[in-house]
Amino acid sequence: MNNAKNLEIVKKVLEDYLARNGQRKTSERYAILEEIYTQNGHLDVDTLHFKMRFNYRVSKATIYNNLNLLIAAGLVRKHQFGRGTAHYEKCFFRRQHDHVILTDTGEVKEFCDPRIQHIKKTIEETFDITIESHSLYFYGTKKAKSLVGQKIA
Repeated sequence: MNNAKNLEIVKKVLEDYLARNGQRKTSERYAILEEIYTQNGHLDVDTLHFKMRFNYRVSKATIYNNLNLLIAAGLVRKHQFGRGTAHYEKCFFRRQHDHVILTDTGEVKEFCDPRIQHIKKTIEETFDITIESHSLYFYGTKKAKSLVGQKIA
């Protein structure tokens, strides 16, 4: 499925959500959604505001408010990677995944391990519950490369 088709789908999801909740369809909401869905990776509000400033007059407060709306609509996911700043990512077409945060470089790596789904199922059965979502973060640093056996010029 191409990006243009995906964008039309998420815009329709937003339109339906706004109608169900008596919210207005504003150009800012659709612009924020489009900006998030045309990016890869995780965005913070400052980065999103910076990227949008060339084409839209939108304040950071408007971005924050609309991000909360997009989260409620199931179109965006919020993450706290331990650096004090929230990061957001598109989530409508994405499978559940987890994150490794490298604290020395700030790099965020995504991974999906089927064993986590097995653990989730076991927890649901053990406690007779339904887990609606989860988030798992590992924090680490890059290992230093070993110089053993390497020639030094």
